[in-house]
Amino acid sequence: PRGFPEDAPMSTSTSPSTSTSPSSETRRADLLSLGPRATATRDRLLAGGAIMCIRQDSLEAARAGAIAAAAGGLKTLEITLTTPGAIDLIAELSPREDLLVGAGTVLDARDLARVADAGAAFALSPVLDPGMLAAAIERDVLAIPGAATPTEILIAWRVGAPMVKFFPAGPLGGPAALRAIRGPLPHIPIVPTSGPTAETMPEWFAAGAVAVGVGGEVLGPGWTEASAIDAARRVRAAVDAARG
Repeated sequence: PRGFPEDAPMSTSTSPSTSTSPSSETRRADLLSLGPRATATRDRLLAGGAIMCIRQDSLEAARAGAIAAAAGGLKTLEITLTTPGAIDLIAELSPREDLLVGAGTVLDARDLARVADAGAAFALSPVLDPGMLAAAIERDVLAIPGAATPTEILIAWRVGAPMVKFFPAGPLGGPAALRAIRGPLPHIPIVPTSGPTAETMPEWFAAGAVAVGVGGEVLGPGWTEASAIDAARRVRAAVDAARG
């Protein structure tokens, strides 16, 4: 998939030497050994290119928003744990073969266990918590921790994140910031969230995004089923066009 190195473990050494110690190589390689389900989830997520964030004030609104987004072509759904009934909704939707259902705002190992038990295929977080990442690897769930700076992104990668969420990407500088980060860190797959829109999608992918997080444009204030489906279709078309 775009953005993933072929067996390229990273050194954690601060030495100017270009060599990598066997211990650091082994550690990185072990952490990157995703289980079969997490690997399949990663490939499917990257193929879709867009993660639809569902963050609503009620279970009913979240369910309706998720179904509308999926009807518009956004079938990778991130159900955030700040949404009432999020665990129930993950359990309800995850068996659907046409959807790829995961969780958002997964802050620690306990959260990871809850969403994994509910059937979540992936777990996004606004932060990096090593315990959550370790638990995800153990449960064969694709973990995508969040980071806001080049240092945080590199640390997340070095402790085993298969890809890193750049959050909040819009306020932190948009596509220009992503392009600047990708300059020295081209080997790290980055997923910008809280920024990409249908209008700016070409810029985000041109800057090096391997996928994007969307949501507010589809389920904005006063959204209806019809408006959400139409907006999801626009975003879906924009992602497909931006990636060629």
